[in-house]
Amino acid sequence: MATTPVVGPAGVKKPPWAFLYSRKRVANIITVVALVIGACFILLPLFWIVDTAFKPIGEAFVLPPKFIYRPTLGNFNSLIGGQYSQYIDDMGHSAIIMGISVSFALVLGVPAGYGLARSRFRGSGAITSWLIVAYIVPALVYIVPLYAIYTKLDLSGSYLSMILYYETFEMPFVVFMMRSYFSDVPPELEDAARVDGCTRWQAFRRVMLPLVIPGLATVTILACILSWGEFFGALIFTGSSTITAPVAIEQYIGQDTSNWSTLAAAALLLVLPVLVLAGFVQRGYLRTYASASTG
Repeated sequence: MATTPVVGPAGVKKPPWAFLYSRKRVANIITVVALVIGACFILLPLFWIVDTAFKPIGEAFVLPPKFIYRPTLGNFNSLIGGQYSQYIDDMGHSAIIMGISVSFALVLGVPAGYGLARSRFRGSGAITSWLIVAYIVPALVYIVPLYAIYTKLDLSGSYLSMILYYETFEMPFVVFMMRSYFSDVPPELEDAARVDGCTRWQAFRRVMLPLVIPGLATVTILACILSWGEFFGALIFTGSSTITAPVAIEQYIGQDTSNWSTLAAAALLLVLPVLVLAGFVQRGYLRTYASASTG
C-alpha cells in the first residue's frame, strides 16, 4: 500500500519520515543543552578556584564579584615561602604516602591480578567477588576498626597508618583492574613462551608484563589520583608531622575569618597534578572499564 507524502505549507511534498527527523533533531538539541548546563555546574568550582587564586585577599568575596582585576601572585608566594610555607611540606607528605602506598599496591596487586586472570583454582571466584565488594565498599567503613587497632599499636599519626589505610582501597582497585588487562592478552602467547622453555615467572615477566604496560601505567596514575586527594582518612590518621595537603587546606578556614584567596591557591596547586594525570589517563581509563565490564 503506497504511503501518501506529507505536503508542507508551501506545497512542497515532505517524506513520511520528516516528522521523526524533526523529533530527533529536537531531542539532540535538548541533549546538547542539558550537557552544556551540566558542564557549567561541573566547571564552576574549578573556575572559582582559578579566579579566586589570583585575586587579592580583599577582593575574593566582593559583591558584586569582579571579573576584571589585576591578578596577583601573592597568594602563591605565601604558600611557597611566606606565612603558609608549611603547605609545601604537607604536599611532600602527600607525595611520600602516595608513592609508598601505590608502589606497595602495584608490587602485590599486579601479580595477584595476573594469577586471577590465568589461574583457575578452588576459591578463585570467591576471591574475585570479594575484590569487587572491597572495591565498591567505601574506604570510610574501615576507619573505625583501623583507628581502634592503630590506637592499641600506637601507630596513629605515622606514615605507616596512612599507608595501610590507603591499601584498603588501592589494593582491590589494582588487582581488579590488572585482572581485566591480563584477561585481554591471548593465552596463546604465554603458552608459546612456555613451550620455548620459559618458566611461569619468566613468561609473566618477559611476555605478559610488557604487553600490559599501557594498562599498568593507567592503573598507576589512577591509584595515585585516588590517594592524592583522600581527605577523611588523612584527617583522622595523620599527625602534626605527617599532615597531608588536603587536610592542610582546611586550616585556612577559621571560625571568624577565612583566607579564601590562599585557600583557592592551595587548592589549585593540589588540583593541577590531578588534571594533568587525568588528561594522560583518559583513554586508558575508558578502555579499562569497557574490558572490565565484559571480562
